[in-house]
Amino acid sequence: MSHSDMAFFEDDTDEAVDQMNEMLHYIHAYSEESDTLDKLEEVVRRTLFDWIENPDLLGLDSDEMQAYITEQLADVRQQESDDDD
Repeated sequence: MSHSDMAFFEDDTDEAVDQMNEMLHYIHAYSEESDTLDKLEEVVRRTLFDWIENPDLLGLDSDEMQAYITEQLADVRQQESDDDD
């Protein structure tokens, strides 16, 4: 994420940074040994894109953030599985 991307968060820059750190923590915490670096990078890309498109996601509490990240991980895993078929 670049400095210009942070402009989307306007006055919520500090909160955005905190949320992104939390997001990265959950991606790491819920990753599986079989998750490749490419999969994890895709989850980060998707999440950051979603947040740029919808800054209201900054309002997620910890439980909602965990659910959001596990859903993103599951989607990326499923996509890779579908691509392998």
